[in-house]
Amino acid sequence: MAISQHAFQQSTDLPQFANYSPEHLSIDLEHVSVSQLLGRDYVFINQQGIKLPLKNPTAMHNLLNDLVQQLELTEAHTVAVTVDDFPSGELAFIRHDLTWYKHKVCRVESIAITHAEQHEFMDMIWRCSTAAAFA
Repeated sequence: MAISQHAFQQSTDLPQFANYSPEHLSIDLEHVSVSQLLGRDYVFINQQGIKLPLKNPTAMHNLLNDLVQQLELTEAHTVAVTVDDFPSGELAFIRHDLTWYKHKVCRVESIAITHAEQHEFMDMIWRCSTAAAFA
């Protein structure tokens, strides 16, 4: 069985979260891949398919809560990472550090990965990830 170097499937459907209703939307697993390394579950979210509502913390918290539950991951060991794959082939990673309270995300700190060694490490983990829809 051949494994694609890119864990995400291309899609023309880009959900918009401007009018987000927390009880109705969730992140489609076809835009997600997971890699387990060093005691952490790295959840990679394809920015081409899902634009996280960074300016709407409640929506972001609810979406990430739902995603972690769908994937049946351990909250304290989960790291969310958005991946933007540009037409030039360059990748951009943003790590979202999650703070939990009573099994719910209560805070997200988003950090762009710009240091070359950190970028290489994140790229390696992403390329080894498994599409969540097929896991």
